[in-house]
Amino acid sequence: MLTALKKLLTNWIVHFLIMWIVIIAFTLIPYLYHVHLWGNYINNTDGTPVTGWQYATNLNKDLFVVALFIFLTEAIRQFLFKKYHFIVFVAGCLLTGIIACAGLVYLRPHVFQQQGKLSAIEPILYIAVYAFAYVIVRDYYLQNRNRKLHRIQQSENELHALKAQLNPHFLFNALNYLYGTALKENAPDTAKGIDIMSDMMRYTIHGMHENFVPLQDELKFLENYLRLQEVRLPIKDNIKISTQIVSDEPNHQQKIAPLLLLPFIENAFKYGISMDAPCEVQIKIVVAENELHMEVFNSIVQNRAEVSGNNTGIKNTIKRLDLLYPDSYRLDQKNTGLDYKVSFWLKLSL
Repeated sequence: MLTALKKLLTNWIVHFLIMWIVIIAFTLIPYLYHVHLWGNYINNTDGTPVTGWQYATNLNKDLFVVALFIFLTEAIRQFLFKKYHFIVFVAGCLLTGIIACAGLVYLRPHVFQQQGKLSAIEPILYIAVYAFAYVIVRDYYLQNRNRKLHRIQQSENELHALKAQLNPHFLFNALNYLYGTALKENAPDTAKGIDIMSDMMRYTIHGMHENFVPLQDELKFLENYLRLQEVRLPIKDNIKISTQIVSDEPNHQQKIAPLLLLPFIENAFKYGISMDAPCEVQIKIVVAENELHMEVFNSIVQNRAEVSGNNTGIKNTIKRLDLLYPDSYRLDQKNTGLDYKVSFWLKLSL
């Protein structure tokens, strides 16, 4: 909630400053042009000519109304647009016009007396149309920008992956050979691990070329990753691992960006597992009513020199979330120094 309010205030201030500059320009330029043609034709009460700055800044009360309707416009864009029915958005735009005009009447009680009561409808409609057009145009611009940024990021990811990976056909043939060899040598755990890794690598190679993949493929990939961790880690009393992936949609018609959840789970095993000290990892993923909820908890192994990093994977994931799911996710991370917890919510696409 605090993040949303901070975002609202930032957008409001920037929007208001731009509007203030535009109003000053449209007020000052015609006045200076007339002064150039006719000379100073407006004087102060003491007889001195009104300067351009005095003329342009004689809008203090009106600027209060401008600040009010811009704030309401930004609130509608952030809290109503695309979150409720389109009619609610239109009603919010009209309400913005009504409230702004009420503020104008409060500051200038006689503003509509000479023109008549019906003249008050015009500014209401003008403000409502401005709010409507601003939100639509701003959303269109942001969507285009996010699509371009995502294409750039996807191209960079594909380039890095192509530089780092071996020929996929060679890699899968080698894994199949190792899998068969492990079975012949009666090493079922090794064969199981190779089979899981083969599925995971096939998913990562094909998934990195897609913006969105079926949710069932992503959940299967995470299950394979957790199974691989079970095969890798020894059974010891000091290691406690609890995992749960449940869904109310057995067919998983929803879509999700590939490899979106893995960095948080990887981070838990990277920093939370010790062969000697007591440690714990808890992972819970629940899919219900087109929403995904994930809780990841891990103890933090103290004085572990061999683990280093700057959470680059999580930082990149947050950038992807901002690009692909603006205003459709919540992420809360808590680090006490002894343990680390991630709470994540995502609105899934169909």
